[in-house]
Amino acid sequence: MVQAVKHLHRSSLTRFTGPVKRMLKSKKWWWLTAILMLISDWSQCIKPQEITVDPPENVGVDDLGHLGQLDIHWTSPVSLTNLTDCSMRYHLEYFNTYQNRWTVIRTVRTWYRAQFDLEKEVRVRISTVLKGACTNGTELKSPFTEMVLQPNNTGPVDSRVQGFGCVFYQKEVMECTWEAGLEEPAHSKHSLYFWHREMEQAEECPQYIQSNGVRTGCTFTRESLPEFSAFNICVNSSSPKVALRSAFFSLQVQNHVKPAAIEAVHLEAGLDRRLQVHWDLPHESIPTHCLEYEVETREGVGGQQLLKQRNITREMTLTFLSMDGAQCFRVRSRVHHYCADRGFWSDWSRWFCHPEQPPGFVSDAVVVCVLVIVVIISMVVLSLCGLALWTKCKGREGKTMHFCPLHKLMEYSKGLSACDPLPNKTRRNK
Repeated sequence: MVQAVKHLHRSSLTRFTGPVKRMLKSKKWWWLTAILMLISDWSQCIKPQEITVDPPENVGVDDLGHLGQLDIHWTSPVSLTNLTDCSMRYHLEYFNTYQNRWTVIRTVRTWYRAQFDLEKEVRVRISTVLKGACTNGTELKSPFTEMVLQPNNTGPVDSRVQGFGCVFYQKEVMECTWEAGLEEPAHSKHSLYFWHREMEQAEECPQYIQSNGVRTGCTFTRESLPEFSAFNICVNSSSPKVALRSAFFSLQVQNHVKPAAIEAVHLEAGLDRRLQVHWDLPHESIPTHCLEYEVETREGVGGQQLLKQRNITREMTLTFLSMDGAQCFRVRSRVHHYCADRGFWSDWSRWFCHPEQPPGFVSDAVVVCVLVIVVIISMVVLSLCGLALWTKCKGREGKTMHFCPLHKLMEYSKGLSACDPLPNKTRRNK
């Protein structure tokens, strides 16, 4: 009985699950078909549109009279004016002749200011960059629009001033000097003009440096010298005879600082054979934390120099091991690279020695050198005198002279016949 019930239950369950499995299988295929159709439709929707990216238009470069700082400007391409679902930027490149490489700028503006050397070509190229929904997140860039401007150089190349340089003394006064060009006519006139970011237009040199009535430089005060900014200079040369070439320069004044010379160096000897060297700074406008120092050491015993070394430090005190002989020190300073890219060393301080050498002290080495020089000069003078007497003796006799020692030549000069190559008897017979 029980087995009959189990068989009936199993057969009824089989009749029920068959249609269910077939129904589930058909629904599974239906969902799979629906998902594939959605993926196909979605891929069609996100397919990027074919967009042509045109380069910027109306590219121009303007010179506003800033002696090298030029304005680069352009407009957006007309074909992309109504584009709203993409961001538009500009890829600008210009050739930096100071660094001899291309400088790259990405900007959303339609202008940019850059520094150029007006004695060389101005080379600029720019393209449009698109990215956003219209490009499916891909960055698209247009071809470049390029512009090349030739320099307006007139006059011979060697008529340009040469040897131009600037020194910013103690951050108080800056002097810029130059020399006349190799092919510059006499009585030519030089004029310097300068510009920086705090000026609207270029101005002429406030105070010229003159030598024999000729302009050879210009002096600037601290108030007219902003740091960490382009300081542009143009030196014009004019002559009524011929056109001369202008010279353009761009610098940053903090890179041309020369500190004042250190005047006081102190030497203090300790009980542990240590010698401490420290110095005082002159009063100037350079911050102490912007300076580094070079200390030159000269050590010797008995007037002979045994060691010479240099140490660079940012401290104002150094300690050395004391020696038995004299130790001398001198110090100079310059602006550290934390405050400027480069700078000039100050002049050396005078030598300071331990133990202190009295004024007018001359070392043994100097005395020996002087004596050697005196001996050499004396030997040369005596040799010349001997040669002169030998020549005189030869001319008086009119015959070939044999070698005659110097003391015999001296006797000859006193009227003796020691240099006569003939016997005395022959001479008396004559």
